[in-house]
Amino acid sequence: MKIFVLLREPFIDKIPNLKTLIWYLSQKGYDITILSSKEDKYPMPSFENENIHIECVSRRSKIFEFPTIIKLAWIFINNYIRRNPSICIGGDTYGNLLLGILKKILRFNHIYFLLEFPQIITNSHLKLSRLERLEAKMIQESDLAITHDQFHKKFLLDNFKIRSNKILLLPNASLTKIEEYKSDFLQQRLKLSKENKIILHSGGLGIWFKCKELAESTINWPDNYVLVFHTSHDVSKDSYYNELSLKEYQEKVLFSIKPVSTFELDLLVCSASIGIAFYSVEKLEYRAELMGLAAGKIGNYLKCGLPVIATNLVSLSYLQDYHCGILVNDESEIAAAINEINSNYEQFSLNAKKCYQELWHPEKYLIEIENTISKFH
Repeated sequence: MKIFVLLREPFIDKIPNLKTLIWYLSQKGYDITILSSKEDKYPMPSFENENIHIECVSRRSKIFEFPTIIKLAWIFINNYIRRNPSICIGGDTYGNLLLGILKKILRFNHIYFLLEFPQIITNSHLKLSRLERLEAKMIQESDLAITHDQFHKKFLLDNFKIRSNKILLLPNASLTKIEEYKSDFLQQRLKLSKENKIILHSGGLGIWFKCKELAESTINWPDNYVLVFHTSHDVSKDSYYNELSLKEYQEKVLFSIKPVSTFELDLLVCSASIGIAFYSVEKLEYRAELMGLAAGKIGNYLKCGLPVIATNLVSLSYLQDYHCGILVNDESEIAAAINEINSNYEQFSLNAKKCYQELWHPEKYLIEIENTISKFH
């Protein structure tokens, strides 16, 4: 069976569960074609499998140039004629919108992969745009939707006309295997002393993740702890990064802005002692409150045995249920959380691995997805 994966954005390496799904299905013998875009600051997709084909168009950079979505539509139709896929997976909003439109004239099963929450009406967003209404329609008309967890599923059921049996779950986790749970990747990259213990913030950098507030809180951390921001793409030209990196923070804040492959990421995470994940409810609203198993950085921390310090959200309460993390209300509580984890670090670390295996590990979710799509024709 042939599958197309279509996404406009050039960062498939930033979507662990989509990469996991592609890799798993390719191992099951599915022939997969990824159609996406490319941009210098993002690494090209890193797949090593003869069943996976990748074709990328350059992102629009000039006024008198075809829009990226038009370029993608063109290569989609060309590849569709040659390969005739049975299933097409939209990897982001625009990829799904394009598939929803093309499905009206071409024959394929449309799987709507929900990278982000769709927009709904809220106190700060009183009216949906035409594009947002179209997105809702495409979700409803898709043959199957894949989202992260029960919080996301309930959101879809409450806000969109979609049947429960059309929604499948897949946490935002990778399927790479950890042979050992410690490395010195960041120590080597950042030339850190063995006495330094790393608290890692992996992934995005910006106001949505309260990075500035995290950096400022390090003044109260134990002396041998440093905060490392590792970014999934090159942020050297971003104004937020430049503002943050100009401050010294008593040399307790460091940056790792060179992206790494999926396999190197595990080594990088394993070199830290604690993982941190903060989300601004003010900026993200329900997208933060219902974060759950969409927080890819948390999944990676747990897989590598890192205890987690995170924003106190109901959808992240599993960290406390498994006693593998501490939820805090604001940055002023981080120092106390570090000390609490250190008081019983080994148990916190063991619980992190247990939480990942029982709640996050993608295998059981992938089996259900594959069983479902194998019935498509």
